[in-house]
This record gives sequence, C-alpha cells and structure tokens, in this order.
Amino acid sequence: MIKLQIVTNYINNTKDFFNSFRNEKGRQTYRRIGSITFPAFVELFLNSIFGVINLVMVGRLSTEAIAGVGLTNQPLFLLMAIFAAVNVGTTTLVSWNIGKNNFKQASFITKQAIMFNVILGVVVMLIGYFGARFFIPLLIDDDIVINYAVGYFQIISLGIAFMTVSMGISAALRGAGITKIPMIYNICASLLNVTLNYLLIYGNFGFPELGINGAALATTISRGISCTIAILVLVFWKSSPIRLKIRTSWLPHLKTLKDIFRIGMPTAGEQFVIQTGLLVYLRIVSSLGASAFAAHQIAISVNSMAFSISQAFQISNNSLVGRSVGGDDYDLAERYTIFSRRLARLITGIVAAFFIIFAARIASIYTDDLQVISLAIPVFYLMSLIQYVQSSQMTTAGALKGAGDIMYPLYASILGIWGFRIALAAVFVFVFDWGVTGAWLSFFIDQCGRSFVIKRRFSSGKWREMKSVREERMRLRNEKLQKSTSV
Repeated sequence: MIKLQIVTNYINNTKDFFNSFRNEKGRQTYRRIGSITFPAFVELFLNSIFGVINLVMVGRLSTEAIAGVGLTNQPLFLLMAIFAAVNVGTTTLVSWNIGKNNFKQASFITKQAIMFNVILGVVVMLIGYFGARFFIPLLIDDDIVINYAVGYFQIISLGIAFMTVSMGISAALRGAGITKIPMIYNICASLLNVTLNYLLIYGNFGFPELGINGAALATTISRGISCTIAILVLVFWKSSPIRLKIRTSWLPHLKTLKDIFRIGMPTAGEQFVIQTGLLVYLRIVSSLGASAFAAHQIAISVNSMAFSISQAFQISNNSLVGRSVGGDDYDLAERYTIFSRRLARLITGIVAAFFIIFAARIASIYTDDLQVISLAIPVFYLMSLIQYVQSSQMTTAGALKGAGDIMYPLYASILGIWGFRIALAAVFVFVFDWGVTGAWLSFFIDQCGRSFVIKRRFSSGKWREMKSVREERMRLRNEKLQKSTSV
C-alpha cells in the first residue's frame, strides 16, 4: 500500500514537473534552481566518493585500521555540531542581506562568522587532541583499534580550525547564491587528500610510510589548503558580492554574533539530536551480528552518496528562499520550494528505481558473501523509499531555515530520531526479530514522520512571518542596547 502510494505520488509529481516546464517562467525557475543545486550536488557527491576511496585505501592496512578510522567519525560529528549554528545562521543572514542588496552588511556578517569559527575551532581542536585518549576507549574495548583511533583523531584534530573556517566561508558564499566556488576548492582539496593518502599511507615515491597516521596527516593538510583558497577567494575575487577586508577591524561584534546564533542554534541542537540518536541506533544494529552489520554498513555507504542529492537541494533552497524573503518576495520563495521539491522527487525517484533494480549487483561490489548480499537487498528497497521521502523533507526544511523558521526542523528531528527510529528499531529488532530490515524500516518511518511535520508547517504559511518577527526583535534589542549605553 505504501509503495503504491509513493508510485502514484511520483507519477503525479512527474506530470506536474513537465506541465510547469512547458512555459518560459517555469523553465527559468528550474534553471535558477539547477544553477545553484548542481554545483552543490557535484561537490557533495564527489566528496562522498572520495570518502569511500580514502576508507578503501586505509582498509588495505588492516581490519583494525579501518575500524579505527570509522570509530572517529561520530565523536568528530558531535564536536562539530556547534558549527552548524554558525553556518546556518551565516547562510540565512547573508541571504537576507543579499536579497536587500546590502552587500556591505553581508560581508560584515561573514567576517564575524569567520572570526568566531577560528576561535571556536581552536578550542575544539584542543578538546579533540587532548581528549582523544579519554573518550575513544569509551566506544570500544579493542586495544589495537583504540591505538589506531587515538593517533588518527589527534592528527585530524589539528586541522579542525582550518575546516571550520572554510565551512563558514562556504556557508556565506552559498547564502549569496554562489555554489560553484565552494565546489571547486572543496573538490581540489579532496583530490589532494587522495593523492597525499597514496604518498603518505604507503610511502610511495620516497615519502615516509606513515600508515593510518599518514591518512590523518593527508586530511589535515588538504583542509589547510582548502581554508587558504577559501580566504583568498574572499580577499581577491573582485566579482564576489562578499568581500573580506583584512585591514578593517577584527573585533567581535556581539550583536551580530547573537543574531547568527539565534537563527543557527536550533540547527546545532538538531545535529546534536541526530548524532546522539545515531550512536544509539548504531548500537542496536551492531547487536545483530557481523553479517547483518556488514549489510547495514554497505547500505550506509551507498546511502551517503544518494543523500548528497537531498542535501544539495536543501542547500540551494535555503539560499533561494533566504534571498527571496530578504527581498520580501514570499510568493517567489514558495514557488522555489514547490519547484525544488518536484525536481528533487523526480531525480531521487530515478535513483530509487536504480537501487531497486541493481540492488544485488551493487551489494556484490562490496562483498562476495552471499549471506550479506541477501540481507542487503531488502535494505536497498527500503533505502529507495527513504531517499524519495527524504528529498522532499530536506528541501522543505531548507525553505523553513532560509525564512528563519528554524525550530520546526529541530522538532521534526527529535520526533523522527527518538520518537520513531530508535524506539521502533528496538521493537522491530528485539521484539519482532526483523533484523536489519526492521532497523531500516524504522529509518523509513522516521523520515515519514519528519516529512509530515515539516510539510504541515510550510503549508501553514507561518514561515512568512518569521523574518519580520526576528527583525523586530533585533530592532528592540538594539534600542534597548542604545538606551543602556547612553545612560
């Protein structure tokens, strides 16, 4: 019944797409969406491919080495959650000011975000470097894996400040509707990372053979290069609507930082909810045994590449809606969202069909274990449904964030992760004994729940009021601050 409804929705969505594409206004809207979405997608997709390649290269060392690298991902994501607040707040405020043609204020916001990311990045770097020996052993009991993970995490921690600065600059550029430049320097950094991996992991062409530490060093160096290029773009690219003037004041402006965090903190909370929930979810799946967990990891790897489609549409719609709202054109913001959802569903529907048809062949690329492949096939079917629902949900969530309506994506994530995915995964796995398929069924229900909340909020139209509400609050705070300083 669910599959039939999704197929029906896809057919109707495809008809709507082609009907809207027949007129010039519709084609212009899709071209505008595509011009921002495509570079973001290319960047995210290729980075996910490079991530797979990096993991394969480390995997040649030993099973413990690949486990050590994989073990560091979740702690790193948790440490980076706070930067989601800065990046989303930066994108939204920059897009509003670009929509008003206030390029000077957009540049000022970007500079404040960069400065804060430097300070906080150094703090997180120190926590990661000195704290690795304390929190890594809490995640696993294998001493060999712990040694690998601690050394790897300490080295990549040294590059966290580089990563946070480039993330902040990318967020600002995307808020201005510029996605090609971040795509270029991030892809270049990923290519450099893979090249340095080849040289430093195995000691090729006379370079030292550093093993897993060479992989960490390659990542740190590539992040430093990416950060340098991103800064140079803002300083020297004269066509950029956002410019970074080195000689002007670098003192923190508390009001601007507060505005950034007021918009972005729910997103940081959302990321914290998601990452902590994923730790619990991972623990449930890992209890199913090696074969089931291997099937799960294969699906996660493939899903990360497909996820880049939904993420790209979220980024582009955040920017497009933000600039439309900044120019007080709410009808255009709604039009962008409707058209973006249609395009996202159309593309993910094609990808979903590909996963369903070639599920066994894709799984066999990763392993020749027939038991693992048989477990992965039904998971691929569910993953296909998840991608279709997720694309619409994330595109609409991007619209809410671009409009400054930032609490409902957080509410949806809490409901989806903790109310549906974790609770139902425990029931499906431990009570009904549905194995890894049951775990992914809970994932699908999670996305359906989030989609319902997000869609209802957008359909209510209350997101149209959020920018004026926030600007009025900012105005009142400024008046209060001026009165207090004049006394």
